Amino acid sequence: MSGRRAPVLLDELTALIELTDLASAHGPRYHMLPGDPPAAEADAGEWLPADQLVDPEPGPGTAELRRLLTAEWEGSGHRTAHAAALTLIAVYAGRVTAAAMLGWVLDGRVWDVRPHNVLVRPGTHGIAGVRLRVPRLLAAPAEDRGAGLAALHEAVLDTHLLPLAAALHRATRAGLRQLHGGVAHGCATALSAAAPRPAGELARRWAEFTAPLPRLARLGELAEVTRTDGTSRLHYLRNTCCLYYTSAEAVRCVSCCLTPRADRLRAYAAR
Repeated sequence: MSGRRAPVLLDELTALIELTDLASAHGPRYHMLPGDPPAAEADAGEWLPADQLVDPEPGPGTAELRRLLTAEWEGSGHRTAHAAALTLIAVYAGRVTAAAMLGWVLDGRVWDVRPHNVLVRPGTHGIAGVRLRVPRLLAAPAEDRGAGLAALHEAVLDTHLLPLAAALHRATRAGLRQLHGGVAHGCATALSAAAPRPAGELARRWAEFTAPLPRLARLGELAEVTRTDGTSRLHYLRNTCCLYYTSAEAVRCVSCCLTPRADRLRAYAAR
């Protein structure tokens, strides 16, 4: 965190109000709760520390990672662990670190979603809940965008999503390029859902976010789509496959690279 001031600590009530407002205005994917779950809550034992998901050694992964992967595997009805890993990383990236992406786009606010500060609760397909153990900001609106981008990369990519992708690769042999495609998809979806920002502004923010990491930029594109009501929206078109079509649901994602680009754009426009 060299070159940046210390994180801004928020009291739990202030954080709860800000996080609730963020989710209310922009959608449930951005919802987080401040603080550890009360021990008396029925689901208190279901929360997994995000920093326990990564094991630097080759093998089946930590017990926490196996729990998260099994929840996705069974919930999606996948036939293989590596397919479950590919869908898991995409839904994880589009949920767990989404509020940091959105806050940075809106006003430069970067929530501290580094893994040691995050708890996740597995869902049947995806993540059922996210908590910040200590509600704080790594970058605040008053800071310059360069410092904010550095904080965002640290919290979302460098310490969190990319190490998680590597852990899933070691545990399941899922391809790193495909896993990174899920990371890019989740981040792009979190950013592009930041309505009512103009599509051009969001596209510039995505280019700014991916500029230091061209390998992520090459894994898909944000395309502007005009919907039937005349409004424009950015949608992410993947260049890698998450294998969700091999799940029990047996359908392709709308952004699936196996579908021709023109067909994907038409499908998004019809939504």
